[in-house]
Amino acid sequence: MAYAIITYSDGTNESVALEERKTLDGFSVSLSREMIKKPAEYVDFMPDYAPAYEGEEGYFVFNNRMVHFMGHEDAKLDTGYLIMPFFGVKTPRICYAAIFTGLWEQHTVIIERKNGVYTAHSRFNLEGQEAPSDMQVDFHMLLGDQADYSGMAAVYRAYQLNRGACTKIRDKMNEHLAYLLDAPEVRVRLGWKPAPPLVLEQTRENEPPMHVAVDFGRMEALLDACKKAGVDKAEFCLVGWNVSGHDGRWPEAFPVDERLGGEERLKKLIQKAKDMGYKMVCHTNATDCYSIADCWHEELPIRARDGSMATHSAYSGGTMYDMCPKSSEEISVETLKRVRKLGFEGLHYIDVISTIAPRRCFSSIHPCTQAEYIAAMRRLAKKSKELFGGFQSEGCYDYLGDDLDMGLYADFHMTDSKLPLVDDNVPMWQMVYHDVMLHNPGTLTVNYPCKDWMSRLKFFEYGGHPSIYIHSKFLKGNYWMGNEDYTAESPEAMERSAQGIFKALEDYRLVKPLQLQAMMRHERKGNLAIVTYEQGDQLVCNYGEAAIDYRGASVPPHDFVII
Repeated sequence: MAYAIITYSDGTNESVALEERKTLDGFSVSLSREMIKKPAEYVDFMPDYAPAYEGEEGYFVFNNRMVHFMGHEDAKLDTGYLIMPFFGVKTPRICYAAIFTGLWEQHTVIIERKNGVYTAHSRFNLEGQEAPSDMQVDFHMLLGDQADYSGMAAVYRAYQLNRGACTKIRDKMNEHLAYLLDAPEVRVRLGWKPAPPLVLEQTRENEPPMHVAVDFGRMEALLDACKKAGVDKAEFCLVGWNVSGHDGRWPEAFPVDERLGGEERLKKLIQKAKDMGYKMVCHTNATDCYSIADCWHEELPIRARDGSMATHSAYSGGTMYDMCPKSSEEISVETLKRVRKLGFEGLHYIDVISTIAPRRCFSSIHPCTQAEYIAAMRRLAKKSKELFGGFQSEGCYDYLGDDLDMGLYADFHMTDSKLPLVDDNVPMWQMVYHDVMLHNPGTLTVNYPCKDWMSRLKFFEYGGHPSIYIHSKFLKGNYWMGNEDYTAESPEAMERSAQGIFKALEDYRLVKPLQLQAMMRHERKGNLAIVTYEQGDQLVCNYGEAAIDYRGASVPPHDFVII
């Protein structure tokens, strides 16, 4: 019998039966919110039909992460909020995809190895608050040649498409998406204050100076270098154009920083880019705030459960507080309107949103549930599309649904996962969304033309859209996009960066015909990774040290072919 364990805030717990219902391809289990009689921390759904044992064939899979049932010590992993709210289980006895369909905004998965037994179960986080809806997980059983992680991805993809949660690129095409289908995204960090910050709570009097890496005049020279290198199309995203540079004073954005050239010079730059056949957009922020901002007040941040102002880090502007959309949405919308008047047009970039789990605010003045947070972020995404023609953000969390056109990276740790039990990475997200959202596969593949062969090959295996980041390194000691970088501090550096952009563009055009096709299957055969697209094309990557024959084609080492 399927049951749930409710862990209450007073330290007690209770076991209750889950309601089970058969479906066409499996069953669902649910728990009414009314079954929770007092404040609870979380609810664990505990069906007992999916254990696996040390040494068995199979795996658990979530996001793009995989856990095999061998080679691990006892450990427990709370996955946190998933990029896609589903997970999969394959053992010698059963294979299914489990989708969170009720209270999915507050989910996580608990994976554990204990005494040689591997288990995975669903959890709903309540944090002492009333459950806003019933909890439910739907289990879709997979058989035959669909009983693997590719089949799991296909189930979730169908679920998303059938309920209208996402739209294929070809069905939402506009001039900006059409342009990006044939162009790399080039982010250029223009200026920033020291990070980590020298001053945590900054004022106009103690604010550290801004380092100017690329002023608007130098940015014009970079455009010229790109044109000279043969880059005929690119969308340039200006990062740190705003007052005090990147993460300088959010949500204060204006005036355009005079140390970079000021507003009129920026407008001239935007027009120059258009005249050259390029698109130009910029980077703003709607989730973080600093006490130096001219609109700062103590009800601007999210309130943590203990009543304190929520913060998770410190960047150039000092202590970075998590901003509550209930107290800041009007500010964010007005910023977008002012930014549009500068002349930017294309896929506007709002930082952070799609790379974090939806946040909860415990303020008594502006409380905000995860569902309300998601709704607010979707409104900002829609406003960006309305004003600029498209919307992009930092990650690929799919709670943004149909509104995210492009993500800077879908995965932070493609080959170097720091999570316990995780031992593999497969393109689950890509098999769901390859033809729905443009994306760069991971931090590993940003700037891949100046990185090693592994970064390049992963980019193609995972169906990437090229992202080049000039001056990606600014946070000392935390170069999450790699130690390799493109810069623009001299004509020689600009030429090198322009050549890297050209290389990414030329590489991408080899695989552009695949961009609007769904990624149907992914499999490995020895050193080969084989990706099959919906029209039958196969992209075959060779991770070995010697050429390998596949279907009559010779696949060079550390390279790929399309069959």
